[in-house]
This record gives sequence, structure tokens and C-alpha cells, in this order.
Amino acid sequence: MSESSLKKIHLRLALAVTFLVLLHPAATAQNGDTAKSSASPLRVRQAVEQARSATLNENDFARGVALGTSLLRESRFAEAADLFSALAEKKPRDPMVLYGAALATFNTGRPIEAEPLARRAVEAALTTKTSDPHGRSSNQRAADALVLLAVVLAVTHNDAGALSAAERAVSLAPDSFDAQLVLGRAWFGMGDDLAAIKSFRAAIVLRPGDGQTLFYLATALEHGGDTQAALKIYRDLVALRPEVAEGHLGLGVLLLKRGGADTDEGMEELERAVAIDASLYEAHVTLGRILVARGRAAEAIEHLQRAAKLAPANPEPHYQLSLAYQRLGRKDEASAESAIVKRIHDTRRGVASGGPN
Repeated sequence: MSESSLKKIHLRLALAVTFLVLLHPAATAQNGDTAKSSASPLRVRQAVEQARSATLNENDFARGVALGTSLLRESRFAEAADLFSALAEKKPRDPMVLYGAALATFNTGRPIEAEPLARRAVEAALTTKTSDPHGRSSNQRAADALVLLAVVLAVTHNDAGALSAAERAVSLAPDSFDAQLVLGRAWFGMGDDLAAIKSFRAAIVLRPGDGQTLFYLATALEHGGDTQAALKIYRDLVALRPEVAEGHLGLGVLLLKRGGADTDEGMEELERAVAIDASLYEAHVTLGRILVARGRAAEAIEHLQRAAKLAPANPEPHYQLSLAYQRLGRKDEASAESAIVKRIHDTRRGVASGGPN
């Protein structure tokens, strides 16, 4: 798999792995401490039971929403999903409750169940014309729900649906950073680099210096063939946010593609990337490949072994390991890696032809 393909997958999967909590301001109940402090599991269970009781009043409801929002902020998604679902039974048209239920459900790994909740949150927000206690309009609340819906649809491989939801979010709230960012990701997923670049640039205007968005913009520019512009953005990202591994990854891979005098700097950038985040498959496999090519097989092995663990179904690190072992005279290990490459290819051919996995 090529570096550009890997980077495209990285960008699209970021919808799933980085979209953990998108929260409008926490609801404030009369006892505002509820939203600020961590609640015990017993307290959460009691809140769920109270939400389902016939005696739930407005103050109890508000405290339940505040607690649910606090749980989301603490990444206690299963508990938040239970609480918001119970609250939604009492107020099935409350946009904040539906949004919380959709977000929590999505983050428990149930995107199929989250989709109808997100759609209901959109419609509820649009039909609730009054602003919320934090001054957010119905359009802004609906845009938040549409952003979430776009993420859910992208994760379930409905790229066209994700694009439609993201476009609608931007039309309702053009100044929403999240809406512009997700629209850029959706366009990239659909293969429209120019449209993605436009949206990413709009997002950067709204939140200058955001490391993730700069990486996405540079990746889209690189994928679209404007390597000079991509190189500048990667360098800007590395200078502005040296702690962001993706900046070093993107810059390193691009410099190695250019080759020549850029090779040493490219390798240094990839070394920085893995020092920050050891789980970057692309950095490890690229470093391993270039080290093998430069006659430094012994140094390559650690990176290639790590890459093989990170992506066991990818033959590339095993192929490079076979070359490295051959050059070191370790014939048995080279043969073992070649056998793994053959097995992976045979498995892929079997899947492609409808045979056994």
C-alpha cells in the first residue's frame, strides 16, 4: 500500500478515532457542581432510575442533563448513553438530550443505533426555535447534530450521506469550525481534493493554528498534486506544533518522496514522529524501507517489526524484513518473512475470489 493511500485512510478514519466529544456548553442545573464533579457509578444508576420515574420534575431533568454532559466530558459513554436514553423517554423532542444520546451511543461503538438519534436531534433542534441558555440558535444546535450525523455516516461507509449532512451543517452555521472541518473530510472521502482544500482552509480561518486541520490541509494538497504548498503547510505545522506527530509524519514522508538532498531530513522527521507516537505504522514502515535501501538493514528491523505488529495483514513490512534479513545473512528468518508475504497475498486473493478467508 502506498504512502498516499495510507494517508488517505488515516484522514478518513480520523472521523472515527478523533471525534470523541463534540459538546456545546454543558447544561447548568441549579446545583452547578453536578456538571463539574465526577459522579460515582451508584449516583449515575440512581439518576437513571430517577429519570425513568413518574415523579421526575423539571429540576431533576435539568440535573440529569448536566450529569449526562459531565459523563460525556469524562468519556463515560456507556453510562451517558443510559442516562440520556432514559431522559429521552420523558422528553423525546429535546434537542440536547437527543444529541447527548446520539453522541454517547456513537462512542460506545454503536454507530447504527446512533444514526436515528442524530437525525432526531437535527429535526428537534430545527423545530425548537428559541435559543438555549447559552445563546445558541436552533441553526447552531442543528449544525452540531448534523456534524455528528456526518461522522456517524462516514464511519458506516455512507460517504454520500456524510457529505450531504456536512454540507447542510455548513449552510446552517458557516462559522462553525467543526462543520467546515467535517465537510473537508467528507469531500476528501469522496475524492474531491479541491473542495476538501477549500473547506480545510475555511476551518483554519475559524481556528488558526489547529494542528489536526493543518495536517488535513497539507494531506489534501499533497494528494491533489500541489506538493510545494503541502510542504509549506507541513513545515508550518512542525514549527507551530512540534508536539503533533502527524506534522513530522507528513513532512518526513513528503521529503522522502522528493529524495536527493531531502532524504536525511525526511528520515529525521520520521524519527521525531515515532518518538512522539510509536503507533504510527506509516512512519515505521517508511523508515524501515529507506534504511534497507541505504544499506542499514540492522537499524531497519526494529521499525519493520513494529510496523508488522501494527498492521499484521499488510505484506509490506514482512517483505522489507525479508530483504533486511537477506542482507544480514539471516536466511532462515528471511525465508520465514517471505512465507508470511505469500500467505497474506494468498489470503487476499482468496477473499477477492470469494474463497475462504
